[in-house]
Amino acid sequence: MMFLRQSAAVTTALIAALTLSGCGTGPRAAGPANPAAAAPGIAAPERGSLLSMSAQPVGATLAHARERVLITYRSRGATGAPIVASGYVLIPRGTPPAGGWPVLAWAHGTTGVADTCAPSGIYRGGPEWDYQQVSEQALEPWLAQGWAVVAPDYEGLGTPGPHPYMDAASQRHTVIDAVRAARHLPDAPLAADWVVLGHSQGGAAALSVAAAEPASDLRLLGAIAAAPGGYDYAGIARYVQQNPQPPKEVAVFLPIVLLGAAAADPRLDVDALVHPDMEALLNLARSRCLSELRTEVTKAPAGVFLPNVDLAPLLAYLKAQSIENLSPRVPVLFVQGEADALVDARGVRAYYRQLCAAGKQVRYQGIAGGNHRDALRRSAELGQGFAAQLLAGGAPVEACKPD
Repeated sequence: MMFLRQSAAVTTALIAALTLSGCGTGPRAAGPANPAAAAPGIAAPERGSLLSMSAQPVGATLAHARERVLITYRSRGATGAPIVASGYVLIPRGTPPAGGWPVLAWAHGTTGVADTCAPSGIYRGGPEWDYQQVSEQALEPWLAQGWAVVAPDYEGLGTPGPHPYMDAASQRHTVIDAVRAARHLPDAPLAADWVVLGHSQGGAAALSVAAAEPASDLRLLGAIAAAPGGYDYAGIARYVQQNPQPPKEVAVFLPIVLLGAAAADPRLDVDALVHPDMEALLNLARSRCLSELRTEVTKAPAGVFLPNVDLAPLLAYLKAQSIENLSPRVPVLFVQGEADALVDARGVRAYYRQLCAAGKQVRYQGIAGGNHRDALRRSAELGQGFAAQLLAGGAPVEACKPD
């Protein structure tokens, strides 16, 4: 499947021609687009058009999934240039309601920047398998309630090009366009109504989607941000400036942050900024996923940045990706473990209060003693009522008041 996905992405023009002529590139051929999915101003070869599709095995965790389909599709990258992205779609069992299955877009958490970290290609016992299992357990209740799940990999994961980790525009484009592409699947009618759920990195992606201009062909109802990363995003770089020998847990995330910034803005030559020990860690992160970095990196580097380097361009880029820059246009539910050691609950609460002060429709659901993954584990339990009310046309969140 990985070979199929990467081949499809490399030969984009050929696949587009085959797809539009009705020829298949995998076990299932992409049929004509669902007329309900077409939107004025969005031509078939443009963003959100489906390029390839093939069946994947449905894991035992997903008892209510009828099928899982690997897709590649057109989107836009961090610079706005056209890209090919990949992901997978889970279709629930049963008969779809009139108008099609409502859609839950699943924006995954940090897995790494290497192609092997793409969730659509994760395999049993491989990198990030444990996180994928937690994710599927969190998605299963949505399938049981009749939601189709659309799960993008993000730019550069599983397809050519580097992954611009935490880039707000890139993540927004690839999530929205994955939903568009999924609506072109034959024999799987998907509604225009959708909700986005994201965890960690994906929580920031969900917030970026929530702040986007409304799409003419889709109706975003709301967003669920579980332990969203990215508050004061430049803070991690400032921290290691002041603490050049950071704890190992910080050290394994830093190369992902730096490589992601360089992927989004090639003017950022991060290799020229870092200590030789950190350069070795950067090179390791180019071919390893987060779980592998946590295992293989046994100690923090002796240094992070070279002395007297100009970090202003890097800090400016990271600051621009911070979630506090985002102003959601739809209701948002925050789910946050209060004992989260990776995403500080104080930052999430500060952003929540910022949105409250702006009169936004937001709700904060804290989990006493909860860790980083507890926000994901409990996201269905705490989020399905929120989503159901939105789907029914209700307004489950009133404009809050800052505490």
